[in-house]
Amino acid sequence: MTRTLLRCAAAILGFWAMGAQAQTAYPDRPIRLVIPYAPGGGTDATIRVLAGPMGEMLGQSIVIENRTGGAGTIGAAIVAQARPDGYTLLADPSAHVVNHVLVRNISFNYERDFAPIARLSVMPLVLIVAPTEPAQDLQAFIARARAERLAWASAGIGTASHLSGFLFVQRAGIEGPHAPYRGGSQGAQAVVAGDTAFNFATAPSAVGLVQGGRLRALAVSSAQRMPTLPNVPTVAEAALPGFELVEWIGLWSPNGTPDAILDRLASVSRQALERPDVRERLAALGMQPAYLPRSDFARFVPAQRTLMTRIATDAGIQPE
Repeated sequence: MTRTLLRCAAAILGFWAMGAQAQTAYPDRPIRLVIPYAPGGGTDATIRVLAGPMGEMLGQSIVIENRTGGAGTIGAAIVAQARPDGYTLLADPSAHVVNHVLVRNISFNYERDFAPIARLSVMPLVLIVAPTEPAQDLQAFIARARAERLAWASAGIGTASHLSGFLFVQRAGIEGPHAPYRGGSQGAQAVVAGDTAFNFATAPSAVGLVQGGRLRALAVSSAQRMPTLPNVPTVAEAALPGFELVEWIGLWSPNGTPDAILDRLASVSRQALERPDVRERLAALGMQPAYLPRSDFARFVPAQRTLMTRIATDAGIQPE
């Protein structure tokens, strides 16, 4: 009897030790990080700065995979349907909280199928035009856009670029057509190529092109001017008082991922964002580190969902 009890106790302890070892061993292989937009945009640029330091802290490489299309829903679906083991993650901008009202026939539920890990950063959007644009300030540009029904680009349906553009044309009384692209870099290049007249582009998509003379910045969407573009006014100060909308980027895992893994990922996200070299690289892109831990991010997301849904509804955006 005693030997039997001892053997049972040893077996239980063995299973407990194996479980504990399995938890502490995470990760034991590379992590797949899906970005549902094209390379070169704001989300992509941010994650490429963070992936290296986070991988170093985790002891495994983080493999970035850009899966575009469906206004970000194709890449998000891959993560929503993945095993909840911490090896498939999603980096998504604020479109994450509004795509449910902007895109038809989504195969998953944004609210139910993801576990929030952390908010990583925020970034203003830059109203960009071609260097040959005759208007020299925002008020003159609005007048021309009203008269000529100028076309405008965005990074895709439901993105902050899209919603900023809609807010802008609605408040400015512009009726030009909208051309959604598959990511911020493609939307910016549409203005460079002359395919569209303007775009609210994320800072990483716009700043280099502006500083290189391939685009001109008329305004930024934030409440304050950007340190990297100090001579560019805000939309609010230049023409439309009270105008403000910024992009943010978060990190998610499939719902059901163990808390210990989510906590580990949140911790390394915070540590990476605290590194001076990371902060310097993000600042050069026009990004602002804005870490929110799991609990705060879990409250932030539904609040943003309510806000962004109201903006989309007020702007009259229809599902596509």
